[in-house]
Amino acid sequence: MSRTRSRTRLLTGGVLAATTAMLATTALTSTAGAAPGPTPKDTPKDTVKVLDWLADKRTDNKPERLRVGTDWTTHAHLYTNKKGRFGKKIGDVSSHCTVAELNRHGYVALCHRVLRTDGGSISLSDSLDRRGPLPHGGRSAVTGGTGSYADAEGEAEITLHGPVARFRILLDD
Repeated sequence: MSRTRSRTRLLTGGVLAATTAMLATTALTSTAGAAPGPTPKDTPKDTVKVLDWLADKRTDNKPERLRVGTDWTTHAHLYTNKKGRFGKKIGDVSSHCTVAELNRHGYVALCHRVLRTDGGSISLSDSLDRRGPLPHGGRSAVTGGTGSYADAEGEAEITLHGPVARFRILLDD
């Protein structure tokens, strides 16, 4: 008889577990249906502010030989971009980078950058591959700002070509 009771308990436990799972799924489905629908991922173009700037490197202390953990700083003048040429000087750029990965083809650098203008500053954070022939680059997160860029959010496309960097910044605010 103890075998029959054990089987009955197992069967009852299985039925209870299945019922509980079914009720939980029903509750989740009902809750999800009541929630507001998702908003479109693409932000309307009229709410995105695009900044297109060029930087001309003035100084850096990057060593010739790199190792994982090597860090350096760079300073550059910041200009408006006039069809790929330097326009009006509007500020400067300071960056601090650290080598995260290194192999014979190049390296990956983690960088924090601050772009300062008279109107305020924009802070960027990124991890860029510097492998193969120029240009190098990638996407950077806008992590904040000051002045007219206070509470800035968005992303930047960075292109590095020797001593010149292009910052195409898309601000969501």
